[in-house]
Amino acid sequence: MNCTELSRLKAGLLCYGINVEEEVGKRLLAARPYFYDKGFVHAINANVAGSNVCFSVAEKFSRVSPYHLREENGSFFVEEEGARVPIRLFDDLPRTGTVVDELARPHSDHVISLWPSLVCCFDRPGMKCKFCSIETTPTQTIVPAQEVVAGLKALFELTDRYSINLGGGTYRNPDFMAEYLAEIVRGVRTFTDTPISLELAPPSNIDLLAQLKEAGASSLIMNLEVADPVLRKEVCPGKSAISYGHYYECYRRGIQAFGKGRVSCVLIAGIQPKEDIVAECEKLTDIGVIPTVIPFKAMDNCLYRARGNCDREELLWISGRVNAILAKKRLSPEMQEGCTKCGGCSLETNFIENGL
Repeated sequence: MNCTELSRLKAGLLCYGINVEEEVGKRLLAARPYFYDKGFVHAINANVAGSNVCFSVAEKFSRVSPYHLREENGSFFVEEEGARVPIRLFDDLPRTGTVVDELARPHSDHVISLWPSLVCCFDRPGMKCKFCSIETTPTQTIVPAQEVVAGLKALFELTDRYSINLGGGTYRNPDFMAEYLAEIVRGVRTFTDTPISLELAPPSNIDLLAQLKEAGASSLIMNLEVADPVLRKEVCPGKSAISYGHYYECYRRGIQAFGKGRVSCVLIAGIQPKEDIVAECEKLTDIGVIPTVIPFKAMDNCLYRARGNCDREELLWISGRVNAILAKKRLSPEMQEGCTKCGGCSLETNFIENGL
């Protein structure tokens, strides 16, 4: 498989997910009880032809995906129109008997992701982001920071090969989340120096960004998601209260604290004009922020599910131009750790590795 073919395959998997053969699904579910969990948080991560890929298997759109997961003699393949490509599911993490067993998922051979909050202050009637698939229940709450730290300590006593990505719903407000994540980072720093990436909404107190660095965080992800401020109000009616200008103030402060290339921002393809995304990536990279473009997926629990998924060709078009921008500005996802460097949810790492 050449570089162009790999990028097209990954773009398709990102946009359309995988249709899992029934018997294959039964065997995987027996070994991985979470295999058919819904939503972006619980999508499956695997290595396909040498590239990390995050794909959906439990959403309605996955059932009509042109890609099929097959198994033969214990090996797995992605099949499209008779062509087969090897796929390797990442090893499960060692069991610790702690809350981390439910929270942590391997997103690559060297990155684990945890969302200790599936409760979001913006998940309210008339406020929820329309691409979001998180469903908050009345009994859900945030996992206490000390429990997350204790679980990670137990995990790192069993394996030390992973960097950590921490994110999740914005519990209470962005400032609370920044302080909460700082508490976790400080705790983790008592037993490991592994890189830690934090994904959070921009806090109103921007001094908290420097405090996250002081706590021991390695990089930051603050997701604008939608470039146009007017469209943001439609797509993110609650979160858009955080102004466009404040995002950029936080990006600049984050770069001051963490350094060029150690702050990143997700933009979502398929719900906004592709030209807007490319223009926003120029602005972000001008100040040293790494853009990550992920495709919109019409997940069963999101408000925009009737819109349909991002088109593969559109994602490829955008990602090719973003790669050119990154190269021009001498920026790369490799400058970060955790989620951005993993690259499982987007194409930037593949375009850069492949020189496309």
